[in-house]
Amino acid sequence: MTIPTEEILIEKHSFIKDLIFRVKASLLIVNRLRRNVSSPVPHFKPNNKLIDSSIIAFSESELWNPYDNTQNWILTAGKIENLRIAARKINRLEVKANEVFSFWKHIGNPNYGKGYVVGREIREGCIVPTIAGGLCQLSNALYDAALKANFEIVERHKHTKVIKGSLAEEDRDATVKWNYIDLRFKSKYDFRIEVEFTSDKFIVVFKSSEKDTFNQNQQFKNQQSSKINDCYSCGNSSCFKHPKKLSEKQATSNTTFILDKKWPEFDKYIKDLADSKDTLIIPIKKNRYDWSIGNKTKIKSTTKEGISRTLKFRIGAKKGANLFELGLALDHKIAEKITKIIPIESTHLVISQNLLPFLYKSGALGGRTFDVLMTRLPMEKLHEKLDNAFKVYNTSETLNDFRAPHELISHENKALNQARKIITPHSEIAEIFKNKIEKLEWAVPENKTFKMGGTKILFPASAVARKGAFEIKKLAQELSLTISVSGNAIEKANFWEGVTTEKFNGDYNDIKLVIYPVYVEHQPRQILKAISKGIPVITTSACGLESSSLLTLINVGDYEQLKKEVEKFLSSK
Repeated sequence: MTIPTEEILIEKHSFIKDLIFRVKASLLIVNRLRRNVSSPVPHFKPNNKLIDSSIIAFSESELWNPYDNTQNWILTAGKIENLRIAARKINRLEVKANEVFSFWKHIGNPNYGKGYVVGREIREGCIVPTIAGGLCQLSNALYDAALKANFEIVERHKHTKVIKGSLAEEDRDATVKWNYIDLRFKSKYDFRIEVEFTSDKFIVVFKSSEKDTFNQNQQFKNQQSSKINDCYSCGNSSCFKHPKKLSEKQATSNTTFILDKKWPEFDKYIKDLADSKDTLIIPIKKNRYDWSIGNKTKIKSTTKEGISRTLKFRIGAKKGANLFELGLALDHKIAEKITKIIPIESTHLVISQNLLPFLYKSGALGGRTFDVLMTRLPMEKLHEKLDNAFKVYNTSETLNDFRAPHELISHENKALNQARKIITPHSEIAEIFKNKIEKLEWAVPENKTFKMGGTKILFPASAVARKGAFEIKKLAQELSLTISVSGNAIEKANFWEGVTTEKFNGDYNDIKLVIYPVYVEHQPRQILKAISKGIPVITTSACGLESSSLLTLINVGDYEQLKKEVEKFLSSK
């Protein structure tokens, strides 16, 4: 007589057997803790000494399971979230020669207060939902890379079940269970571990200045894969582990919009994309963060970090702090909080650029596609522009105060390369990303009260080199111009000596021409306002606008072309 499969599984997963499993596990945990005290393993820290060393081994695996159905994919989404959290503890570790690397020594107990969610775990031959499930994909990848690097394997345990498509099919897997089933290995040389994600790949890389010559002589045997027997697809609804008896809520994939200060161009674009299933994450729920989609999506905020950024930025500005460096540090704090509140079921993100490199570094973009709202040039391109300007004006006190760390530039570049789409109204930025750009139209303000007939010339920025202050000063001296200046910052004391200037009062009725020989301009609001009022503008291609009957574009840093166009305009009036 054949016993039905359902009865076999009910017996296999009885309360008594589950209790026995937990008691055994507890005893093994205690035993391992005792052994760790008597024979401790070292804890290594992130470092950058080996960051430029050669890659000696890597392991690449799929994040998403192609055999999932629409019901059980949430377990895979949970697994990926758990990998993101664990990867932060492993990424950038540099391990000393002949010292043992222990998986659990660096991951720690994943069960309490660490942010882990329900994912897949192989237990007694079945795949079941459990907190922090899925960390074996990280241990698998570490073991696979360690074998390829010819490291000495100190401790490794096979899975009890081979999942189709996993490294277990090649006998290159390493299961782990806090903390008695560990993965441990060592090398004859110092080495570095890097963990990276793409939208569908999980990658572990080992770097070293020398390659380990230890030969483990492992025999790799392919094993027959078996059909996944997980709780969301096996159909055994009588089993007490079935998901109907678990609190995990199934959800469908959606988009999370991770936004900062509102731009009208982006606001209009996103308003047409979002729906009620989506989530909006913003620093503060008011003022400049009042995005139109806020009334049609779920809203989350990083209120504490958002308010702190606002206050510290104001204080820093008054004290003369480097606002760029301060802004990076404060954006980092906001991004750290965001990584903890992105819904695990969100498989697509739309991200404001200032938060992008920090989210990439955290691994929050792993297993997801994402689009980027570009609000400025990539930092690498921005540095190039400032460096070129400094070659011309090497006495400038402001051209060298805007530099990001190399590591942050690298994170931004990698994220921009992986982005699905780059979204911007800025023409200069769009030119960099020709193959995946979504170009928006600039939002031109409405003109309701303007009357033509002004007599003044406006320089719509602060008197700093990157905004073209040296060019406008030279031009004013040579053509005997009086300049109306809108910004407050200044290159240095007495910068305007020899030039007649006045503070712009905001009344465009007084302006007949805007001159703006800018090197860096990401949000040309004053130019757009002038154009909306019919005022001619002479500026550079750095403003991100297209030429028109009112807008004359010149090459960046071309003073002779600037002077020629201004003289042409003045002679025609």
